[in-house]
Amino acid sequence: MLRRRNLASLVATEAQKEATKAATLVKCLSMFADLCSSASPENPHLSFNTFFMLSKIIDQSNEIIPLKDKSFPLNTISSPSNTEKPTGKKNTSSVTRKSTLKATKIAAEVSGIEKLEWAKGDSTKEIKDLRELLLSETRSWFLKFLDAALDDGFRLNNQEKKGKNSAGRRVEPDNHIAITLSQLKNANEWLEKLKSNSSSENDGLMETVDRLKKKVYSCLLSHVESAASALENKSDRG
Repeated sequence: MLRRRNLASLVATEAQKEATKAATLVKCLSMFADLCSSASPENPHLSFNTFFMLSKIIDQSNEIIPLKDKSFPLNTISSPSNTEKPTGKKNTSSVTRKSTLKATKIAAEVSGIEKLEWAKGDSTKEIKDLRELLLSETRSWFLKFLDAALDDGFRLNNQEKKGKNSAGRRVEPDNHIAITLSQLKNANEWLEKLKSNSSSENDGLMETVDRLKKKVYSCLLSHVESAASALENKSDRG
């Protein structure tokens, strides 16, 4: 009875882990669908925040909490007591009883493992496959979105690079510059991580990542110059 209860605890733990992962992936799918429908390269800041949050959740969904088998022993049959006093005669019935207990113990453990594997089924593999598919789709989407955003949403014209508009007023507020610099930094780190985790044989992806890194650096440099110009203008007015 106790062994069955422990086995049930193991199955319940596995089911809870899989249910949690499945719920997380469903949430990620919903977030990704909303992101695809609302994202605009001309105004990318909110979309960047959402994507990096989504990426973090997907990464966390891959974390596995190992089961502690010692907390859930599959077999409760105790081994023969070591307190029995040995006798001079060979006790055939005792040897037979020990062999039977050992065989029963092994059979119980194998049966418990088989039942646990049966209870888990293919759901773990399906969840893993879904996560990999979602990860691939979000990566492909963000590479394209980042490329467009660097051309439109993050681009500075010549007047903005100087930190002024035609009337001589500063165009970008300080907080906007800070947000932009932070998001460009996050984009560069994401590209670095993607490059390090990808196979070097994937030449197309490597070329895309390297090209985008150069664009991010160029855009970042432009905004740094804009921030420096803004500080200079503030100092002149002071």
